[in-house]
Amino acid sequence: MKIKKENLLGFTLVELLVVISIIGLLSSFAVVSLNTARAKARDALRKGDMAQIRTALNLYYDDHLGYPTSAASPDCDNWVATEPYGATLDQAGADCYSLVLGPALTGGTRPYLGSLPKDPRNPGNQIATQGQFIYRYVSNNPLNSLYASEYAIAYQLEENSGVDQIIRGW
Repeated sequence: MKIKKENLLGFTLVELLVVISIIGLLSSFAVVSLNTARAKARDALRKGDMAQIRTALNLYYDDHLGYPTSAASPDCDNWVATEPYGATLDQAGADCYSLVLGPALTGGTRPYLGSLPKDPRNPGNQIATQGQFIYRYVSNNPLNSLYASEYAIAYQLEENSGVDQIIRGW
């Protein structure tokens, strides 16, 4: 007696559901990894931008014997050099970054930067959004009273959310 074999072509519904659920699970892991990689890339960009600003500020200091200040923005000159980490993230500091540091480093006869770097997630540099750059200075410069003797730039990284990164110069 011969047993007749049926031609079974294709997959059963259960097999298809198992494969689809495995693919969905693997793709969700890929998306999470991609978001982490994007945050790390933005953090690397922030660190690079801040290193570029620090270099521009050192060049500015060499030319003027001080760091940028502005009589039009007196709120920028309220950083106390003895504070534990230098500066806090607030709207006045964000405005100082845009209105004092920006024109000083990008304008004039010898611009030190082509354009002032902006946070990748907050190009308007608003304090309500995470990712702002701030600038503060101390204007007690014995070499040149028109310029600051010390400065602090603060910014936040996404990887260590809520932790301020500070660059100080004097």
